Amino acid sequence: MEGYLVELALNGPKRWVDEAMAFYRTTGKEIALAEFANPQGRFAQGEHYGYVLDSAGMMLAHPVNQHFVGKDFYRVQDPEGKSFIKEIVDTANREGFGWVEYTWFDPATGTEQPKTVYFEKVDNMIFCSGAYGKNPASRVLDDAVAEHIDDNIHEESASESISSAGELFTMELTEQEEVALVPDDAKRWVDKGIVFYEANGNGIALAEFSSPHGRFVRNGQYIFVLDINGTMVAHPVNEKYINKDFYRIKDSDGKSFIHEIVDTANTKGSGWVEYKWFNPATKKEQLKTVYFKKVDNMIFCSGVYLS
Repeated sequence: MEGYLVELALNGPKRWVDEAMAFYRTTGKEIALAEFANPQGRFAQGEHYGYVLDSAGMMLAHPVNQHFVGKDFYRVQDPEGKSFIKEIVDTANREGFGWVEYTWFDPATGTEQPKTVYFEKVDNMIFCSGAYGKNPASRVLDDAVAEHIDDNIHEESASESISSAGELFTMELTEQEEVALVPDDAKRWVDKGIVFYEANGNGIALAEFSSPHGRFVRNGQYIFVLDINGTMVAHPVNEKYINKDFYRIKDSDGKSFIHEIVDTANTKGSGWVEYKWFNPATKKEQLKTVYFKKVDNMIFCSGVYLS
């Protein structure tokens, strides 16, 4: 059983890298790096996250420490003097992928811990993700059990593996489930947003729509705003999306949903679209239905996830 969990633990970083590369190929560099740097995004789940380097060792995206971005990490050493980024970069440039072990600060324990990282190079970028601990399975056991539990593992044993953080997260989900959103809530949210915009003007309204603590972020629902070409002009969940061109972005099924929103809004003024997107509350892809309406060359959008 232990060997099985170790294998699952090491598959976690590789799975992150595989999913991140697939997301990059679908969305393009700018949007992908914005998502990789988002501490609340699909690629950051507590201590399990990834980071992206360029082929010279510069940090391009990091969800835990934004100040790392744009810094040259090539000669950075761990507390034992190991130039681990140099090893990652040199191996990635030479062989395309690999593993490296080093020691790094673990925010979960507040101490230096061994870390095993998988990395892979695509288009002069190196996608990296790792697991802490001498036995990485010991730190990702909860995820391994949650994702791979089968009939051979007793349910009671699995429940004992859930961490206190996981229990808190489950409690939060239960509370959120009490607020059952329906598609009409999305339309009401857009209508309220437009009223606010018309009363306060472009500058104040877009600032409010982009605030994660603003009046238009509630119970997992929010407003995002596009211009008539598909550029994001307001988004409260990921500020790095702002000013990025979303027109050709696709969901995991290959649907060009922003293209559909923009074209329908420009021809009909309003409408609905369904697509798959990452739900921060459940940490998984879910079907989402979005209502949108065009006002003054801006497209106001809001959606709800469907169960």
